[in-house]
Amino acid sequence: MIIIRPYLEQDWSLICHAHDRAQPAEFKGSCDLRAMTPLAHNPNADKICYSYKKFVACKGKTVVGFVAIDRNCIALLYVDPDYQNQGIGKRLLHLALKLIGSPAYTIVMAGNQRAIAFYKKAEFQEIGTFKSHISGYPCKFMRLVRLTEKIDPL
Repeated sequence: MIIIRPYLEQDWSLICHAHDRAQPAEFKGSCDLRAMTPLAHNPNADKICYSYKKFVACKGKTVVGFVAIDRNCIALLYVDPDYQNQGIGKRLLHLALKLIGSPAYTIVMAGNQRAIAFYKKAEFQEIGTFKSHISGYPCKFMRLVRLTEKIDPL
């Protein structure tokens, strides 16, 4: 059974593990895989660790996914590849939307078709793309917004 609970400080290495396992699929088709950075070495790690509101999805003592919220933005949402397609991401997104309300924003890599479809199914709409660099490698991103207050269609 998967339980979603608030993040605890001792979860940091566990969410890093889930992030790092899911990151290759996120980057594929969007950015050179050499740009991947472990979450623990992310330049924003302190902000992620200490400023964002976070929730973890756990199977027993194993963290299998997490969501990080920064005001009205879903900053991070990752599910370990071994636990994808089980509704965990949907549950984490549902919780985030309940906390954020409307509007809710997120940014995904523009080539991450799986993430784009996931958010569009939850009534997010594309509001633009932009180019940036990760670890010196060019990448393209997509901004998405959800303007509705209703939660249930997820």
